[in-house]
Amino acid sequence: MKQELKTAFREEMATARTCYEAGELDQAFHHFERAHIIGQQSLARHMISHWWMFKIGIRKSDAREIFGQTTRMVAVIPCYVFGWVPKGNTGGANVSPIKPMAIPEDLAPMLADYSVAKDVWKRVFLFIALMLIAVLGTDLLRAIDSRGLEHAWQQQTNTKVESFGSTRSLTVTPLINWHAASEELKTEPRVSYLIETDTQTILFDLGLNRLEENPSPLEWNMNKLGVSLSDIDTIFLSHAHLDHTGGSKWADAGTFSLGTNQVDLSDKRIFAPTALSYPGVKVETISAPTVLMTGVATTGPIARRLFVGRIDEQALVINLEGKGLVVVVGCGHQTVPKLMERLQKSFDVPVYAIVGDLHYPVPEGRLNMFGIDVQRRLASGHGIFSPITKDVVVNEVTALEQQLGAIMIGGHDTSDEIISLLAQKFGNRLHKAEVGKSVALEAK
Repeated sequence: MKQELKTAFREEMATARTCYEAGELDQAFHHFERAHIIGQQSLARHMISHWWMFKIGIRKSDAREIFGQTTRMVAVIPCYVFGWVPKGNTGGANVSPIKPMAIPEDLAPMLADYSVAKDVWKRVFLFIALMLIAVLGTDLLRAIDSRGLEHAWQQQTNTKVESFGSTRSLTVTPLINWHAASEELKTEPRVSYLIETDTQTILFDLGLNRLEENPSPLEWNMNKLGVSLSDIDTIFLSHAHLDHTGGSKWADAGTFSLGTNQVDLSDKRIFAPTALSYPGVKVETISAPTVLMTGVATTGPIARRLFVGRIDEQALVINLEGKGLVVVVGCGHQTVPKLMERLQKSFDVPVYAIVGDLHYPVPEGRLNMFGIDVQRRLASGHGIFSPITKDVVVNEVTALEQQLGAIMIGGHDTSDEIISLLAQKFGNRLHKAEVGKSVALEAK
């Protein structure tokens, strides 16, 4: 805003306030209108002029003016953001808030070069530039943090997990996922599995409940499938993202829930890769590959920096007697190469099967916000400008096909196209994760 306009605005406001204090409200309002015309281009000055008009409305007990100024003050910010104002509008409730008006003759020379269209384009370019700076800055921070995490990964001391027993039976039942075996069951592009071994019943992740339904999709499906909370011994959280902890309400509070209310879990053992809390329960924080119970262990968290922030994800490891390790994965944020490297270095038993998702949203993911492919652009590959490609996925799937005896893949963050690719590679060794469809893996 030019100095000439700033000076004129101050003078009009000073005259208006003098009239206001003297009780000459109509004369004060006239000068506030002139100040409004001069100050429209400035967010603060525009807001101040409406505020004083609002005060006059209060003093005169003028309901129309009070309401009119309230709505105008609300509109000032979006109008400023988009660079649009009705040029010459006096700002009072007695005129349309979107009507351009003739500028008083004595003010016209100062405002002669003021163009609404020019202001709109100026704002557009400004905000595009700011958005680009924000995106590029965030991506730069992601790259710097990623290099630090990669260095830490290369320098880490690998924890060796000694013999931890095995199980002869293993049944996996998807409770929340993208596909379902029955229309009676609810689906989400989220994750929850029921894991049953010889001695343990484990609830793996808790879905999202995006609509805050009661019962939640997880509770609904458990009820339909005859799964009782009392049957569950252990809750295992792969990572602390909202779509694995029961929703944003809980994730933001550093906790988790099966539904809209946190039920009593005091008789459960609960494992998480980062510090989480839960009423009446001690949540055990896992920091390294660890034996949890007979035949069951965890890879420990593997850190990764996504565009939207750092995430530490662990996978559940079950030793199926005579077959090898069955690894249950939540999202696969840790990436397949690092997951397999951790398993090879920490466990003496070979990997037999992988259950869950491997974060293959190619060619696109299932979540889009404001036109952005969230799963692919913000949470895969090397950042928003270098997401995971099909070539990378094909190479990883080919390597897995040569190493694994079976795979059970979900549609949470793996596209149908990649599920079809896995079906071609694995044939009858592929089990598609569908809510309500149990898969039994038997000991040799």
